[in-house]
Amino acid sequence: MEYGKVLTRAWQITWRWKILWILGFLASLGQGGSGGGNSNYTISSDDWQKWQIDPEFAGAVIAVIVAVACVAILIAIALWVVSVIARGGLIAAVQQVEEEGSTSFGRAWRAGAKRFWTLFGIGILAVVPLIVVWLISAGVLVASIIGIVEGSDTSDAAAVLGLGGIGCAGLFCCGAIILSFVLGLIRTYAERAAVLEGLGWIDAFKRGWEVLKANVGPTLIFWLIFLAIGIFVAGVVFAGVAALAVPVIGLLTATDVGGWIMAPICCGGLVAIVLGALIGSVVNTFTSATWTLAYREMTRQTPQPAAVTAQPAEF
Repeated sequence: MEYGKVLTRAWQITWRWKILWILGFLASLGQGGSGGGNSNYTISSDDWQKWQIDPEFAGAVIAVIVAVACVAILIAIALWVVSVIARGGLIAAVQQVEEEGSTSFGRAWRAGAKRFWTLFGIGILAVVPLIVVWLISAGVLVASIIGIVEGSDTSDAAAVLGLGGIGCAGLFCCGAIILSFVLGLIRTYAERAAVLEGLGWIDAFKRGWEVLKANVGPTLIFWLIFLAIGIFVAGVVFAGVAALAVPVIGLLTATDVGGWIMAPICCGGLVAIVLGALIGSVVNTFTSATWTLAYREMTRQTPQPAAVTAQPAEF
């Protein structure tokens, strides 16, 4: 495997076909996460009387909240669908450039949309084992905690068993992390088997596993390269944000500024978001192109198993 040649070619495609950055951005939409927090506050009966509201108004508020939640869910599903199609489109675009010498957003998008259900099935195959392992880990952990609580009132043996259960749950968690890593790599290759070789979702997953087994070394090297790139990009972004934020914070703490300061802060935040999205799109496009080119190189030395036939099976 000529790593430098693959990386150089991936960058050439990324820089030459900037229209693919849009697909890179769309592909990242389904990879985000969410977080939240909560706080505790005790309300007395007198306070509750003060906060009682008209039932009709409360019903209207609840209806609005439910409607907003439904819209948010629909938007999340739509973004996820777009993300899956864009992932397939990025793979197809590299294939089009290498085989035909050109590509376009429309052609790449149509190719990704054509394989949507197959890519969806591959994602399910990659997620279900993780869900099972995490559920087992959670069950063992809950049972262990119950054993420790009950053991504190009965015997030390139950507490010891509970602690052993926590250890087993920890091992399950470590196994889940390793499994997640392996399944992620299999999915990376399986998606390319589905798009480039026209395999169905099960056959593509098998093909991804075969390619991974035959190319463990090159796969780990590429993964480490992307890890280093990710750390470097994150460091650059953090340094840029800090360079802009520190003077602003110093200005806010040293002087008595008015509300006008919110305008440049909002503008700066918007610029940071746009630049972050642009950088992420380029990195995502480059990463996908590299994996696709690497897969093409690997499969030249990894014959397709006889049991796996190139068929346009859909999920």
